[in-house]
Amino acid sequence: MSKLHVTQIGGYLNAKLTGILDMADYASHSDPAQIQKAFLTRALTALAISNLTEAKLESLAPSVTDGANDGGVDGIYFDPNERTLYLVQTKWHSDGNGSIDLGDTLKFLDGVGKVLNNELAGFNARIRARQGDIQSALYDANAKFVLVVAHTGQQGLAPPVSEALNNFVTSQNDTSEIMSLRVLTQVDLHKAVSAGVAGAPIALEVHLTNWGQIREPHVAFYGQVCAADVARWMTDYGGRLFSSNIRQVLSGSSVNEDIVATLKERPLDFWYLNNGITAIASDVAKKPIGGISTESGIFECSGFSVVNGAQTVGSIHAAFSVAPQQVEKANVALRIISTTASGPTFGTEVTRCTNTQNAIAKRDFVALDPEQERIRQELHFDGIEYAFKAGATSGPGAARFDLTEATLAQACSGDIDMATQAKREIGKLWDDITKPPYKALFNAGINGPDLWQRVRALRAIEKELQLIMKKHAGRDALICVHGNRFIEWAAMKALSIKAGEAFSAPDQTVQQIVDSAASNVIAAVRKNYPDSYPASLFKNLTKCRSLAKAF
Repeated sequence: MSKLHVTQIGGYLNAKLTGILDMADYASHSDPAQIQKAFLTRALTALAISNLTEAKLESLAPSVTDGANDGGVDGIYFDPNERTLYLVQTKWHSDGNGSIDLGDTLKFLDGVGKVLNNELAGFNARIRARQGDIQSALYDANAKFVLVVAHTGQQGLAPPVSEALNNFVTSQNDTSEIMSLRVLTQVDLHKAVSAGVAGAPIALEVHLTNWGQIREPHVAFYGQVCAADVARWMTDYGGRLFSSNIRQVLSGSSVNEDIVATLKERPLDFWYLNNGITAIASDVAKKPIGGISTESGIFECSGFSVVNGAQTVGSIHAAFSVAPQQVEKANVALRIISTTASGPTFGTEVTRCTNTQNAIAKRDFVALDPEQERIRQELHFDGIEYAFKAGATSGPGAARFDLTEATLAQACSGDIDMATQAKREIGKLWDDITKPPYKALFNAGINGPDLWQRVRALRAIEKELQLIMKKHAGRDALICVHGNRFIEWAAMKALSIKAGEAFSAPDQTVQQIVDSAASNVIAAVRKNYPDSYPASLFKNLTKCRSLAKAF
């Protein structure tokens, strides 16, 4: 069946993408078989991307970068909803046998490394045309990267190939799961073609335990589902799982990290500590197996879509990739609402209402700290507005600042640990208002006027840093972008604003200090961490401590 499957995949791609993919570079080739193989290789790239995202197959022609000087990178696609950059290598095997060899893999990883360093000059025009997408990811501290290897062979990756790919991914994930690997073989690709790829309704079976049902006024089923099953949904369907949701998985969310931590450390408590998942389905039917017992039931769902709980699903998937045995122990609450008899508008209403409930963020608890109100009152007497409560008038102004600015100013005025945490996840600095790190930033020894001077200094530094960033290109530009808190920390240290002093450094002095700090940071990174991706590097406390010794 292997060759038949490949033939079916090829037939589908020919029907969908003939005349759409750019094949101009093969216009002078006389061998039809060679032209067809090149076409199918490129079409396979579009198929792989479409299978992992919500992008329509026919819309992905510009994302296919295969050709001379592609550096082994056959496709580049940025999903703005998921804030994820997909970097793809494909191989078409007409006979259904084979995989990806080590030479092609190493070439691909070398090309990926150059993309991550924003070094595109040596690539072909197709890759350079994706510069906007590439930089959307590279300049976003919370963006994710997915390496995709797709081939029409039945074989898995050879151990040396798998090792090279996994080692590369691991090297990029020294602070967080910023990069992942997806391998698509003939089975996955044929399944995608059979489903019609992006936009096809999802049909799956859901195993619920301790389940119940509601018949009026709308049909719904509820119960517990094994968290590992939820992780497999994400593996099988990716972004399509949220086709009816108002948002995808939010990369870098502090909520995500908390959910992952709970799954890894307290899987048996997960059901109690998580709000669960809401899904809609065009049709839901219980299979006869299990009879009328409500202890366990298997439900066939058509048109299945998660409309609330995308963060829970994404976090379960992330936890499963690193701690599958723990996730197998966890259950999550799930309710499935059938829209068959309720009409299409009811599903939309469920989506809207379940996503517009007020949520309490960690920063909201800062409002309970009396020191914040004291600081606000001290500044009020000087005509300075300090908005530390959520919903209060905030944002930068001549005589106005908010909690985020205050926290960054304090963090960059302290030790490098605080500045690094502010870069990695500022919300952790507000985790617990009764102990460090929060109490190290805001305590009885911090007065309003001094805090305001630090904010003013940080604003001046940030202004100069924005100008300096434009002077650099390639990896140096990324160091300035992702190393902004480190550079600001070094500049604040050089300014050395004492308690009770007003910030009065002239613009030229600030410019010189920031320029020197940026140049020194770039030089230090080049020397000590030439292969580290800057977005990960400046969230790594050990590496930042090492760099800080020179300042």
